[in-house]
Amino acid sequence: MKTIILLIPYFGKWPEWMELYLDSIRRNPKIHFLFITDCETSALENISNVIIQKSSFEIYIGRYKDVLGSDIQIPNPYKICDLRPFFGIIHKKDIEGYDFFGWTDVDLLFGNIRSFYNDEILQKSDVLSTHQNRLSGHLALLKTTLYYRTIGYKIYNWKTALQNPDFVGIDEHGITNALTMTFWDKVSEKLKQKWISKLFLFIQKQKTKRFYFKEQYTTPFISIRWLDGTVNSQHPDVWYYENGYVTNHRDKDRSFLYIHFMNFKSKQWRHDGTNAPWEGKEKIYFVKDISKKIVIDSSGIRNEN
Repeated sequence: MKTIILLIPYFGKWPEWMELYLDSIRRNPKIHFLFITDCETSALENISNVIIQKSSFEIYIGRYKDVLGSDIQIPNPYKICDLRPFFGIIHKKDIEGYDFFGWTDVDLLFGNIRSFYNDEILQKSDVLSTHQNRLSGHLALLKTTLYYRTIGYKIYNWKTALQNPDFVGIDEHGITNALTMTFWDKVSEKLKQKWISKLFLFIQKQKTKRFYFKEQYTTPFISIRWLDGTVNSQHPDVWYYENGYVTNHRDKDRSFLYIHFMNFKSKQWRHDGTNAPWEGKEKIYFVKDISKKIVIDSSGIRNEN
């Protein structure tokens, strides 16, 4: 079986739903999760597929500065997202022996990961994304080879991006361009002549033939069309988590790789201008028994009545 490790640097305070998040990790025993954190770790210590590295935020960022330069600006944990393309360098020893390494977020609940990324798919793939058009920041897998471990260095102006103290997003768009763009794509973009890129499209197809970029419909309320063609706030808004499976009220015969809470929490990425139902609420987690069916909706996360 192909082996996978997911890297999760996380500093500050665990989210309200952490016990549920850990339950979804526990139910994926064939995936290893490495937490680098300054948070309390007692809840993680008895989970067999969890690895813990205690570290302060400053010490962790220092590891990157030693390799990428002392002038990079990582002022807060959110900016670590821009460091993801360099995880394969900084975490070289941590990912040794694994077939794939990658990253994920903590504002989600996993379904059965191996049912989506089985050995047949992994055997044919070098890079896996839960979006069709770009590498996904909330879950991405790359084959543990020198090329993919060092892909960050191929991102255009990566140094400038890391010297910017604001989040830039090179973990999605920057790394996607580095992975997929050919010389002719760059010429086409520079000269603003789209026909050049189209003429040499076969080269890009060859370069990306081992990429498994498949829309998994994990993040509601975005501009990507849903299974039924709806977009943005018309996406399914009631989700369920039960016995390690993620479903929703609309796509009743389908389970999902995970449910991402991003647009429940914040309106920042809700491009139709609608409000995020959890934003500003003091408490959104009301689960009393994680062994029973969980509902995720506009009111928060709770047991089904």
